[in-house]
Amino acid sequence: MQATEWDHRLAVRADGKNLIGHAGVVLLRKVADRVGLATALTAALPKGAGPGRRDRGTALVQLACAIVLGATNIL
Repeated sequence: MQATEWDHRLAVRADGKNLIGHAGVVLLRKVADRVGLATALTAALPKGAGPGRRDRGTALVQLACAIVLGATNIL
């Protein structure tokens, strides 16, 4: 599984400071990374071409997390 760096600064504290309302999506994203969902989707989806190509598996996992947070449209 490919290591991701998006969560290297995350910390869990029980003091009640710096709380955010949608912290549960972090668990969803971590589970997706742990089971290798983005890597499997990257292998299954066709590869894009061009200078602005994004990893489609990771983009799909991020889109799912955005929908969980209430996103109603994407650019």
